[in-house]
Amino acid sequence: MSLRHIIRRLALAGVALCSLAIGVLYMPSPSAHAQNASGTQFLLTWKATNSYIPSFYQGKALPSYGSQITAALEVVLPDGTFANLSNQPIFWYVDGTVVGGGTGVQEVTFPPFGTPPSTLSLTVSLPQYPGGAREDKVNIPFVAPVAVIGAPYPAGQFSANPVSVTAYPYYFGVASPSSLSYSWAVNGQTGTSAENPEVANVSLPQGTPSGTSVDISLTIQGVAASTAATANQTLTYQSQL
Repeated sequence: MSLRHIIRRLALAGVALCSLAIGVLYMPSPSAHAQNASGTQFLLTWKATNSYIPSFYQGKALPSYGSQITAALEVVLPDGTFANLSNQPIFWYVDGTVVGGGTGVQEVTFPPFGTPPSTLSLTVSLPQYPGGAREDKVNIPFVAPVAVIGAPYPAGQFSANPVSVTAYPYYFGVASPSSLSYSWAVNGQTGTSAENPEVANVSLPQGTPSGTSVDISLTIQGVAASTAATANQTLTYQSQL
């Protein structure tokens, strides 16, 4: 289903369109839903594909290396119906560069330009729209991949031995995290598990004193050499909690 059809279904169901882009790490620009004095609403939305996020993450996938961005335009008239743009010239620009356009072209797909982190300015132009030319813009964050160490221990303290932590990749240009490479280091000592490389199990020697710090570092390597991300986490062993 195309982005335009998703927008139409949500709008007709009365769902707030901004919910398409609300996430823990990213909130969309309000300029994505411009409205003029006549009550006509221009809905300019986008989504990133080939940008991996964990299944539990409720935010928006952001474009990164190897991603594609699909943008779509709908115009909602004051009576709640969608405008027929099939005969309208529509042109799309990213930072002033044409990425698509033509008669009735309400959806366009393009790769992000430049080097992250940066912000892409997406503009859609309707030069012959009834009542005067219209132009709307939205800013799209272009991000580098992110590595997160999942360590569910309050205040970073643990008493279990061994202790387990999990790698969570965000915004890598892959469909599955199994396509990535994971490297772990604990207090400077490297190691990994061939069976489950996304998880590190840290065993402490018997008699380890309470208050001992455990420094964990993670590197996630993408398919391309330039798409690596690192994370660090310090946990403290407590014999009793």
